Amino acid sequence: MKTEGTETFSGNRQFSYFKPKGRHPSEYEDLTMHTQPDPRHFASQGWMNCFADGRGAWSDDTTALKSTDWWEFQDPSKQWQRPYVAAQASQERSLDRMVEAAKSEELFADFDATWGNTILGKYYAAYACLEYGLFRCFAYAQREALSATVGNVCIFNAADKIRHAQDIALYGMDLAEAIPGFSDAEAKTVWLEDPIYQGARKAVEGLMASKDWGEMIIGINLALEPLFGMLARTQFFSRFAARNGDAISPTILATVENDWQRNLKWTKEYVQVLLRDPEHASGNKKVMEGWLAKWVPYVREAMRDFAPLFDKPTVKPQTFAHAQERVEGQYAALLKELGLQAPAVLA
Repeated sequence: MKTEGTETFSGNRQFSYFKPKGRHPSEYEDLTMHTQPDPRHFASQGWMNCFADGRGAWSDDTTALKSTDWWEFQDPSKQWQRPYVAAQASQERSLDRMVEAAKSEELFADFDATWGNTILGKYYAAYACLEYGLFRCFAYAQREALSATVGNVCIFNAADKIRHAQDIALYGMDLAEAIPGFSDAEAKTVWLEDPIYQGARKAVEGLMASKDWGEMIIGINLALEPLFGMLARTQFFSRFAARNGDAISPTILATVENDWQRNLKWTKEYVQVLLRDPEHASGNKKVMEGWLAKWVPYVREAMRDFAPLFDKPTVKPQTFAHAQERVEGQYAALLKELGLQAPAVLA
C-alpha cells in the first residue's frame, strides 16, 4: 500500500509510542544506585576486574551476613558526596567562629584547671585515637561492602570519624594558645598505657582486626558507639564540661552527636533490611546477635575501665553508676526497637 508522502513495505515491524509510568528516581538514587559493577545486576559478562587469584572485585564471603539484594538498602538521609561535604563544611565553619569568639571573649579563662589540663589535655585528646581507629574500620568496610548504597554510608561514617579526630587535635592547638601551660603531648601515651582507656583500646583494636565488614558495622554502631561512645562523649565530656567552666567543648561535641544520629539512622535501616530479607532474615538475626554477644562484653569492660575518670573533675554532676544506667537503658530500648535479643551480660 502506498499513500502520498509515505511508503510501507511488507514484513516491517510494528511499534507504538508509550509513556513510562511510576515515579522518577531521586537525585540520591540517580547518583548512587548500581554504580558498583555487579554480575547480579546488569554486568552479564561477569566481573570486569579480578584479583590475581581469580576472585571478583567483591565477594559474598567477606561477611557472614546474607542478602538476596544488597541494593535493597538505601540511606534514609539520602546522602551523596556534595550535600555531605557541604553539611560538614558548614559544621566546621561554625566551630571556627565559635572558637574565635571564645578566644576574643576570654571564655577559656573560666575553665577549671583540672578540667582543662587533665581531662581535656590528656583524656579528651586521647579520644582522637579511638576515633581514628574507627575511621580505619569503616574505610575497610566501604571497600568490601556488597553494594554502593552500603559502601557510601560506610565511607561517610569513616569521614565523620577522621573529622572528629582532627577536630580534637585542632581544639588542642586552640587550648594551647588560650590556656597557660596546656599540653596534649601525653595523649598518645594515655591511649596506649593509661588503664582508663585500655578496655576501649582492646575493643577498637579487636574490631580493626576483623575481616568481616558486616561485623565491623554491628560491632561499632550497634555496640561500641551506643554504649561506650554515649558514656564517654555525652554522659562524661559533654555533661561535665559546663559544670567545670567549659562552655566550648559541648558545642564541639554537639556536631559529633549530630553525625552519630545520622549514622544511627542508617544503621537501623541496614539492620531492618537484613532482618526482613525473604530468604536470610533468621540467619542474619542469629549472626547479629552472636556479634552482640561477642562485642558487648568488650564494650562493658571499656566502660568499667573508664569509670575512674568520673571521679577526676573538680565538679561531678553525676556518678558513673548513674551514667551507665542511663546509657544501658537507652541501649536496651534500641535493641528492642530492632527486634534483637540483648546479650546476657546486660540482663
